[in-house]
Amino acid sequence: MLTPISKATDFFCIASAAYVSQKIVFRDQIDFSHVDALLGILGLTLPFITFQVTKVYQPFRNDSAVVSTARTLVAWLAAQLILAILSNLYPGTVLRNIWLLWWTAMAACTLIVSRCAIKALPVLFRSGWFSPSRIAIVAPSGANGKLIERIALQTRDTFTAELIFDPSLTCDTTIDRVPVVHKFQSLVDVVRTRKLREIWVLNSPFRPVPIEPLLNEFKHEFVNIRVLPLLDECGPIKSYVGDYRGIPLLNLKVSPERGWNAVSKEIFDRIFALCALSCLSPLFVVIALAVKLSSPGPVLFRQYRKGMNGHIFSIYKFRTMYQGTDIPGTIVQAQKGDARVTRIGRFLRGTSLDELPQFLNVLSGDMSVVGPRPHAVEHDEYYKDLVQDYMFRYRVKPGITGLAQINGFRGETAQLEKMEGRVNLDAYYIQNRSFWMDIKIIALTMIKGFSGKTAY
Repeated sequence: MLTPISKATDFFCIASAAYVSQKIVFRDQIDFSHVDALLGILGLTLPFITFQVTKVYQPFRNDSAVVSTARTLVAWLAAQLILAILSNLYPGTVLRNIWLLWWTAMAACTLIVSRCAIKALPVLFRSGWFSPSRIAIVAPSGANGKLIERIALQTRDTFTAELIFDPSLTCDTTIDRVPVVHKFQSLVDVVRTRKLREIWVLNSPFRPVPIEPLLNEFKHEFVNIRVLPLLDECGPIKSYVGDYRGIPLLNLKVSPERGWNAVSKEIFDRIFALCALSCLSPLFVVIALAVKLSSPGPVLFRQYRKGMNGHIFSIYKFRTMYQGTDIPGTIVQAQKGDARVTRIGRFLRGTSLDELPQFLNVLSGDMSVVGPRPHAVEHDEYYKDLVQDYMFRYRVKPGITGLAQINGFRGETAQLEKMEGRVNLDAYYIQNRSFWMDIKIIALTMIKGFSGKTAY
């Protein structure tokens, strides 16, 4: 509801700042050239591209005032930076740059004020369109603080719970200062006496609760009865109600949609891999010579791994172990002081330089730059029945680095808890991944380095 208001307000702030700052700087209108005019028009449209990229206009309830304002300012400054770069390509930049500086500062101030004002609307206006709905909640065998908190986070500023009805209880109580009743007639009485117009039924698809009594009781009254399909969150995979090709569905466990975002990720992966291979080619030669001189055997080591949707492919690594040390059909994780690892191999594994040839796998389309790390096929067979939702990791392409790796889950996973932690982070990445998350993971991988305490 508030997104159109936000867009109109942002445009007004930016346009007003452009006009006022232009009047301040260009007192003599002769100095205002056609180049300045064209850049001014570009400056009015470019922000809304950066706003779209940074998701400034995502659903209103998902952002706090601070986060919304910060995201808007970042997008605005990015747009002005691009405009300043373009401005310096043309002559007469002195006055123009002063104008851009005034414009940037004035618009930033007005955007901060407008964002805070818009965020305050639901609080300031408790009637009409901005008023939170006063609702009664029906939560059979599920009326608990955690559940109510989940709903509140998802529907911020949109409802106020007046009552909870839980027939599984034996007596009335309260949850977060909200009264909870266990008798159906108590629910009916409260709805009518307080003139509530919304009843939300928190229903599980696997333990459906009959709603015929509600429908019959309020069939002559103007009470909205809505059903929220909710599942008990007992694992890393979160269920949600979504849209699949125009059909509303409850997604229990699904692969991410491969739309335009997937296309852009594929293009980015190929370009990044090509640039990495080109820039690191001298290092490849040095490592290849070191591996070849360290012990007999090939420079590259190949091993079967699972890719997206279980597709088997050969992963490339610099060889770090003596040839012939593996037992056919079994994979033993390298441990600290492992005798199978060569001297140069120990350095390569500790710094993850042995993983660099996997940019070839990215170019071939088997891997991505960022994604869950693929494990040996034998490890998959071992862990898939021990770790919940383990195989969900292969709903997307595996990556050279990932969210789990930058959070300390690298190398050996001797304890089951370590693998569970890795799987939980991989599942979170799959369900929340974005271009900016990938950039952040790549940046943190470079900043923190490729070393790790458990990389043997």
